[in-house]
Amino acid sequence: MNAVLGTAYAWSVFTAPLKAQFGATDFTAMLPLAVALAMFSLGMVVAGRLVDRHGPRKVATLGGILFGGGYLLSSLMHLTPWPIATLTLTYGVVVGLGTGFAYGPPIPTAVRWFPDRKGLASGIVVMGFGLSALLTAPLADALVQAYGVPGTFLILGGVFLVVLVPMSALLAFPAVDWKAPQAAAASRRTWTPLAEVRTRDMLRSGAFWSAWLLYVLGTAGGFMIIGKAKPIAMEIGAATGAWAVAAVQILAVFNSGGRPLFGRAADLWGPKNALFLMYAVLLGSMVLLSLSTSAVPLYLGIGLTGMVFGGFLAVMPTLSTYFFGMKHLGTNYGFLFTGYGCGALVALFAIGPIRDAFGAYGPAFYVGAGLSAIGLVLTLLVRPPRPTVARIVPDRLPARA
Repeated sequence: MNAVLGTAYAWSVFTAPLKAQFGATDFTAMLPLAVALAMFSLGMVVAGRLVDRHGPRKVATLGGILFGGGYLLSSLMHLTPWPIATLTLTYGVVVGLGTGFAYGPPIPTAVRWFPDRKGLASGIVVMGFGLSALLTAPLADALVQAYGVPGTFLILGGVFLVVLVPMSALLAFPAVDWKAPQAAAASRRTWTPLAEVRTRDMLRSGAFWSAWLLYVLGTAGGFMIIGKAKPIAMEIGAATGAWAVAAVQILAVFNSGGRPLFGRAADLWGPKNALFLMYAVLLGSMVLLSLSTSAVPLYLGIGLTGMVFGGFLAVMPTLSTYFFGMKHLGTNYGFLFTGYGCGALVALFAIGPIRDAFGAYGPAFYVGAGLSAIGLVLTLLVRPPRPTVARIVPDRLPARA
């Protein structure tokens, strides 16, 4: 499911055709993606509440219908007087909401089935979302060349409906009395919530808003690359053809790999330590991108940025579980996930105007480095509500998250 939903990360293959065929500017070509990511985060809020009440299956099925249907509606863009505005509505709103409804249910499902490996389980589940562009970017690029943008949306929409709806029917929470198999004592190393924090209480806590700001600052750097990887590679690295598309694929591989990697790091070292490491890497990658003048450092910077970006999608659900508990995880993480949407808006609405104003992408990466530095400091200050979590290890010594 996530491999399908992550097609948004291949959006950069659409930007040049939208400019050439429909007169889009650098800003308006990114508008459908920006709106979709914002609606993605809002859809997560609604979906999270519904999942907590009704389980994952119905919510994910609705999301699959909206996602595939939004692609089908987007294929009609060329039949309207305002194709970009139509695409912003059909892709941005409908596909974006569908993404939120279909993306949200697998995360609390995985966490409930694997309570002793929450970070790793959520990381593996969302890994498909990051890996998606590795396959969908060259596929979408070939389809655009053969059938144009509207034809590509039509084909993808039909395929996505056929895949997502049946897959959604397989999701289910474990039974109330189900117990996970006990791990061997020597390898047991888990975190257990000490309190179940209601959503309204969570929203009043400083811990939530600190975590939310960390989500915004961390994902903003990644979103400067997502949707722009191909044109950035063409401009800075002088890449053409398959080498330009390779930037999207490199981003996808590192994006997907960072999810289980940092998710497992959160299990072993705690989410705060994992976040500190991620921000340190992100700061370095932003500086590397700002100084790049050739393909090798550029692609390395893209890869590292994608790896950390993917890590946030695995570590933040784990942080939400540790800080605020599992009972209301769907709703609580849905609200926390709005930080992802705000990060998308900050980055996608900033990088276009900065590129237009300076004639280069470098200054945008300086901004990303500044945001990363702020996040690095904030990781040292964030604290869970007390008492919320404790670390359970064989010697039973408590530790803070």
